This record gives sequence, structure tokens and C-alpha cells, in this order.
Amino acid sequence: MMDNATFYKKQSIQQVIIDAGHMVEYLPTYSPDLNPIEHKWAQAKCKKRALGSDTDILFALNMI
Repeated sequence: MMDNATFYKKQSIQQVIIDAGHMVEYLPTYSPDLNPIEHKWAQAKCKKRALGSDTDILFALNMI
């Protein structure tokens, strides 16, 4: 199982995998909207910029 990096899709790479007896399957295209943690990281980054601090401090202050 591989992500959608372009070098994985080269025919030569796919052929090596198939010749080794494996099947080629790709993960779906990445979508941050389908991953709820991405929304929390966006909030953390916004607070980090607003306070001018680093993420470790935000976690220590329980501001995330």
C-alpha cells in the first residue's frame, strides 16, 4: 500500500512490486477535511501565531 507520490506510479516501480509477487494498491488522495485532527492543528497554529509562542508552551498552558 502506497501513497500517491508520483515516483510510486512509474511503471518500472510497479513492475518490480508485481514481479516480487505483491499487489499494488494506492491510498486515497489526502483530504484534510476528512481528518478531524487537522482542524485542531489549524486552531493551534492560529493561537501560536497570535501569542508568538511555540506549540510546547501552548500544550503546557493547556490552550489547545
